[in-house]
Amino acid sequence: MRLEKKSLPLRFLCVSAVLAFFLFQSVPFILAQGNSKKAEKIEFTPFELTDFNGKKVQAERGRLKVPENRSRPSGNTIELAVVRLKSKSDNPAIPIVYLAGGPGGSAIGEARFPHMMSLFERLQQTRDIIFMDQRGTGQSTPLVAWPAPASLPADAFLSEEKMLAVVREASSPAIESFKKRNIDLAGYNSVESADDINDLRLALGLEKIGLIGFSYGTHLGLVTIRRHSKHLDSVVLVGTEGPDHTLKLPSTYDAQIRKLSDLAAQDSEIAGKVPDMAALLKRILARLEKEPITVKVQDQRTRQPVDVKVGKFGLQMIIRMDVGDGNDFPEFPALFHTIDRGDYSLLAKYVGKRYNQFGRGLSGMSTMMDLYSGATAERLARIKRETPTSILGNVMNFPDMYIADLWGDPDLGDEYRSPILTDTRTLFISGTLDSNTPPYQAEELRWGFSKGTHIIVEYAGHEDMLPDAAVQAAIVDFLNGKDVSGVRVSLGKPKFKAIP
Repeated sequence: MRLEKKSLPLRFLCVSAVLAFFLFQSVPFILAQGNSKKAEKIEFTPFELTDFNGKKVQAERGRLKVPENRSRPSGNTIELAVVRLKSKSDNPAIPIVYLAGGPGGSAIGEARFPHMMSLFERLQQTRDIIFMDQRGTGQSTPLVAWPAPASLPADAFLSEEKMLAVVREASSPAIESFKKRNIDLAGYNSVESADDINDLRLALGLEKIGLIGFSYGTHLGLVTIRRHSKHLDSVVLVGTEGPDHTLKLPSTYDAQIRKLSDLAAQDSEIAGKVPDMAALLKRILARLEKEPITVKVQDQRTRQPVDVKVGKFGLQMIIRMDVGDGNDFPEFPALFHTIDRGDYSLLAKYVGKRYNQFGRGLSGMSTMMDLYSGATAERLARIKRETPTSILGNVMNFPDMYIADLWGDPDLGDEYRSPILTDTRTLFISGTLDSNTPPYQAEELRWGFSKGTHIIVEYAGHEDMLPDAAVQAAIVDFLNGKDVSGVRVSLGKPKFKAIP
C-alpha cells in the first residue's frame, strides 16, 4: 500500500495492502483489447473546481459507466467520476487524461494541489484536460475501501510478525464487508483500468487522447500503451513503474541511503555530527532489534495519547516510506542523530503520522492492483537474494509478498510483465533521488520505445518532479510537439535540517 505524502495523496498503505481477493481464479492477461462496445456518452454539468489555496477554476463533471469485470458480461456496472477542464483554444489539440498515483490516488483530488493546477492551466491553453478517478477510488463508485473500526495496536511497529498479524486479523471483516456489498474484486486490476481509459475515449467521441501519468499512473499508462496504443498520441510518464517493477529491489533502497549519506557528509553543518549517516542508521537498527523503544503519539481517532512501541522493523518501515521523498529525507540525519542520543521527539512525528495513517482502514482496490501486477520469478528471486544483507530488509514489499496466498494468488502473468515495444511518442521523467521509481527503471523500458525521451532531474525525489517549473515547461513543450531531449533540470543539492 502506498501512503499519502505531503504533496500528492497516494494510498492508505501498509494495513491497506491486506485487502485482497478471496475464492477466485487468477485472471490471465489478454493482449487483445477488452470488450470495446460503444461507451455511453458522458453528460457533463458545470461546476467550480477549487484548489487547496481556494482558487476556483471553471470545470465540468460527469460519470462514466463501465463493467466492473469485463470477463463477466452479466456482472456489475460501476461508475467512474470524470472532471474536464475545457480548452481555452478555438482549435484545441488532442485532450490529455491525467492518471493518478497510488494505486488508489484520486486524479480529481490531485488536480486541486496548486502546483498541479499550474501545470494543467498551462496545458488548458491548447487542449482539454481530463481527470478520471480510477475504479474503486476517489469519487468513483463503489469506493472499494474498508474503514477500520478501531485504532492500530500500540505494538504494531514492534516487529514484522506483529504488523503482519494486524494485517491478517483486519482482513476477515473487510472481506465480509466487500461480500455484503457485492463487489467483484477480480475486476480491480490494471488491465480493467486501462480499458476504462479507452472507454472514456470512446464516450468522449475521440479518436486519440494523450496521457500524463505519475507513479502508479505510469504503470497504468504503460498497460494502456500496450493495449490501446493506436488511440494514443503523446504520453508523459513521471516516476516510472514498469510492468515488472511493482515489487521493489532492496538494493535500490541501499543505494538511496548511501546517496543521502554521501550528500549529508558534504554538508559542513551536518558532517561534524553525522559523518556517516548510513553507518549511524545500521547502528540504530541493530540496537532497536535488541532493545525496542517507546514513543508517545496522539491517536487522532480517540484524541488520546498512546505509547507506541518501535522496533527495528518499525523504523525500517518508517524510513522506507519517506526515503525517496524530498519533503522528508533532508531531516534524516537529524532524525537518526536524535534517536542515537535517546531523544525521540523527532521520531514521534514520523511514528504518529504512520500510526494514524495505517490505522484508517484497508483499500481493496490498491491491494488488488498490486497483487495482480505481481513480479516475474526472476525478480522475486533477486529480491530474496538481496533481502538478508539489505539495510531495510524487504520492508519495501511488505505485506504484498506475504499475503497473496490468502487472497487466491491473483496474478496477470508474465505476458503482462513482458517488455513493451511501441512507437508511441513518450517522455519519461525521473529523479536521481527517487528510490520509489528510480531512473534505471525508465531506462529498462525506453529501449522498446522508438520515440522515447528521458529527462532525469538531478536531486529530485519522488514527489519533487511535477511541482518543478522547469519540469512543467518540458511537459508542456513535449505535448506541444517540441523536442525536449536536450532539456537538463537540477533542483540543487538537498538542504538538510540542522542537527540540534
